[in-house]
Amino acid sequence: MTRAFVAVRPPDGVLDAVEALVGALDVPDARWTDRDQWHVTLQFLGNRADVDAVAAALAPLAVHAGNVRFGGVGAFPTPRRARVVWLGVATGEPLLAQLAACVAVLLRPLGFEPEGRAYHPHLTLARCKTPTDVRAATDAFATAEVGAPWTAGEVVVYESTRGRAGARYTPRATLTLPR
Repeated sequence: MTRAFVAVRPPDGVLDAVEALVGALDVPDARWTDRDQWHVTLQFLGNRADVDAVAAALAPLAVHAGNVRFGGVGAFPTPRRARVVWLGVATGEPLLAQLAACVAVLLRPLGFEPEGRAYHPHLTLARCKTPTDVRAATDAFATAEVGAPWTAGEVVVYESTRGRAGARYTPRATLTLPR
């Protein structure tokens, strides 16, 4: 049993564009995530996941691959009192929502409950220890498209290991989506 989640990982060329965006953002006292941590979570599985059972349960996933493009910087819970700074999805949100919903249906028999709140696909860029006003950054990049459109063609089951330098994510299973 391990800490795990299910996600979509963008290709390297898109991650290059995300890296350039991060270099342009000014968020005081932010703890930036690094390139190896960048993904779009479909479902967090908690600290007691059997990743082999999860991968087997996801084998029938039949959502077709589709195009995604990042765009727009935002914050949770609000830009005025941000704890998380994120990069949103400009194109492909319905695809990612469909993937998240199908993953939830397939994993429910294993005891994984879906989130109680609406799904909001995003890539986490930074975390703030205390609520921070990031409106200047979110306003400056609210509509910016980041990177080229890319095909979300795989779903990955990741193991997450916590450490002093932050979490390390190890792919444990990759499922290819039909075209």
